[in-house]
Amino acid sequence: MFIRAFKTNYIYLPILMIVVTFLLWLNGFLFYSEISIPTENQAPLYSFIAPFLERYKFINVLLAFVLLILQAFMLNNVITLKNFIDRYSYMPGFLYAVLMSSSFEMLSLHPVLISNFFLIIVLNKIVDVYHDDRVYLEIFNVGFLIGIASLFYFPSILFVLLAIIALFIYFLVSLRSIIATGLGVFTPFFFLGMYYFMVDKLEKKFNEFIGLYEPFNIFSIELGTYFEYYVIFLSFLAFVALIKVYFVVVLDNPIRIRKRYNVLLFYLIVSLTSLLFITQKNMVYHGVLMVPLSAILACFFHSNKKNFWNELFFTILIISLVLMKIQRFI
Repeated sequence: MFIRAFKTNYIYLPILMIVVTFLLWLNGFLFYSEISIPTENQAPLYSFIAPFLERYKFINVLLAFVLLILQAFMLNNVITLKNFIDRYSYMPGFLYAVLMSSSFEMLSLHPVLISNFFLIIVLNKIVDVYHDDRVYLEIFNVGFLIGIASLFYFPSILFVLLAIIALFIYFLVSLRSIIATGLGVFTPFFFLGMYYFMVDKLEKKFNEFIGLYEPFNIFSIELGTYFEYYVIFLSFLAFVALIKVYFVVVLDNPIRIRKRYNVLLFYLIVSLTSLLFITQKNMVYHGVLMVPLSAILACFFHSNKKNFWNELFFTILIISLVLMKIQRFI
């Protein structure tokens, strides 16, 4: 029912998306006082706002919900208006909102949610504006946005690899373009470093920053029983979607669209790589996967004409998500 509805562009669907997302966030609004956010060993800009978020937890949840809805519409426009799917629908945004509501810990203004805001803009620029006459300025802007995102969630800095890979995909790679990307990423860190220098904290903050990240924390996260089932099923669904999209759908598109799909695939690969460098054992960090994953799943559901399987896959996903929320109170 949901998949068939959201494959269209009926005027009531944005309202329905907001209502469904609110229902998935209802436990966050009701039990906001129990939400804990990662406050230690965080990137500089997130460390700055974390005490406020920890103190005013209801505002924290409310701001996070509003930002998630905004991101859902942003991502929806990127995927539909850039011809990843053959017609306008609300499927990508809806899937993103659902996937980003998968655990109780994610119902807050966590660093990945803020970082995703900038990375969605990065994706939009890479798949579109790299064709502009001002291409080197836009390459710098892409790097700058990645730099800002990494000041909220430091593993986002790995998306500079995506920016450079995209230069190869679009045949724009050159020393000038690589320097423009590097300068864009470096600029936010330069101004932050100047601030720390002025307040005589540069060396201290640099040493703290370097010591934050120990790889492979992701493998020591303890998952609940239903969350394990959710991860297994989502991994299976992602695998099926990748096979369908990249071995069937992509081949039927012109080269311009194929390049965009390649960017999306490498976005997913970089997202997976970034999980190796998380700072804490917290389930919010898998949210970095949800931008490319929701886009690929939307392409899969649109291309799959068998509505029974579409609805079955989505129903299982929703049931596993709801069971995770219920498990917390058992």
